[in-house]
Amino acid sequence: MVYIKEWNKYQEAVEELYLNSPKETRYVTSWRHGKLVLKVTDNFTALKYKTDQASDLKKFERLNRSMMLKMQNRTEKQAESK
Repeated sequence: MVYIKEWNKYQEAVEELYLNSPKETRYVTSWRHGKLVLKVTDNFTALKYKTDQASDLKKFERLNRSMMLKMQNRTEKQAESK
């Protein structure tokens, strides 16, 4: 498995993977040796990202929110109105 080093490329790839196979895609987070590790897979493709930077936690939170909204078939505007 290869780690994607640039956050924007990782986020785009994760969202595309989910949109292509929403029922098979799994999203796993772990904390290893002082690093946050994110892994998204559909059993054929695995996308990984790791960081030890505190500033990346906000990006991680935004990705979580984006993925949760996609899983609920909602948009940011719909979520804000409730």
